[in-house]
Amino acid sequence: MSPAPFAGHPLTRVDGALALGGVPLDRALAGLRTLEPAARAAYVYDLDAIVARGVRLRDAFTAIGADAAYAVKANALHALLEPLAALGLGGEAGSLGELEAVRAAGFPAERRWLNGNGRTPEEADWVARLGARAVNADHVAELDLLERAAAAKDTRIRVALRVNPGIEAPVHRYVATGDDEAKFGISPAEALEAWAGRARWPHLSVDGVHLHIGSQLMDPAPLLAAFDAGLELAEESAKRGAPLGSFNLGGGFGIDYEGGEREFPLESYARTLGERARGRGLELVVEPGRWVVASAGVLVAEVLWVKPRGGRRFVVLAAGMNDLIRPALYQARHRILPVTPRGGAWTAACVVGPVCESADVFAEDVPLPPLEPGDLVAILDAGAYGAAMSSNYNGRGRLAELVVSGGLLVRARAGETPRDLAGRRTRDEIPMS
Repeated sequence: MSPAPFAGHPLTRVDGALALGGVPLDRALAGLRTLEPAARAAYVYDLDAIVARGVRLRDAFTAIGADAAYAVKANALHALLEPLAALGLGGEAGSLGELEAVRAAGFPAERRWLNGNGRTPEEADWVARLGARAVNADHVAELDLLERAAAAKDTRIRVALRVNPGIEAPVHRYVATGDDEAKFGISPAEALEAWAGRARWPHLSVDGVHLHIGSQLMDPAPLLAAFDAGLELAEESAKRGAPLGSFNLGGGFGIDYEGGEREFPLESYARTLGERARGRGLELVVEPGRWVVASAGVLVAEVLWVKPRGGRRFVVLAAGMNDLIRPALYQARHRILPVTPRGGAWTAACVVGPVCESADVFAEDVPLPPLEPGDLVAILDAGAYGAAMSSNYNGRGRLAELVVSGGLLVRARAGETPRDLAGRRTRDEIPMS
């Protein structure tokens, strides 16, 4: 096995083929076809690489006395969650389904956090019954909902208020969450008023602030600016007789999708936070997701057709925008590589999927060698927001998810078949009052 020549990615080449965790991707797909004969694409994750990232995350923040939680929305596959829970990381959920996922994976109550800007009575009841370290409330009125749920179970819920600090982050507007246009959070003035009046909610401990200004940040400067804004809020709240005990900084740690050579400065960021928070008596929490899993996953797909037209080369894959929506949604660029390159010149190709949408394009002008139907390509950095955001659009079943660990390949989630989709039909009469 040759050393990994792919910057920022655990890929290698084995016998000329791209490999993840020592398993060649062509053999991985061939192996899947023994279980799913019609499989033409799949997600493959290197679990050992994910665990290594989890250890780095845990150790960097444990060193400053802070908590680190994994944002489950990035990838909620149970086979990935369970080892992250075993590392002692927390699990950050944003829905009832994600709460159940973290509980099933072994995250104990004191290692569970709940986020979200549309809290439901069911989520509040779940936390009151089964427990969480804290709920990050997005709206002051949400405190009334949480109070009722806690009172009904005669328990206490710890709550941080999500504050929108009005800080712009240099990211795509769809992942900017802390500026004046974002739907998330309340104003600093509202938060200060709620903290000062927290006796109104006797079953809640409203003693925290939550700030998250955006995702896919490579430079920690905006995160540190948000931290400083939060410290000012904490100082002002203390002056008003309502000292805060916890400070949740969210996540947002980015990866280098285009080149793989840059890296978010995780350890130095943690040290800087520790220095700025020293002596303030605040429990710090961070909640990254993408940073942990993105680079450890690929989407491997068969080439269905190669279509030349007007001097352009269109490469049509068996995977589409329903399998990886980031390029269509965010105009994101993922590196695309042949699994087993053919000889010949590498020329520009427009790599597309089979979905009936003009936006179903993975890359406009990516250099690739000659390709033929049946060849395989790998779309890199698909471990986060790939399967998690996939859909059945165009009647397409969601793909199988494969996990490699110690050289062993496991199907962790089966792909969906057309029969699976057709079998969902039902006809249940609904009583009308």
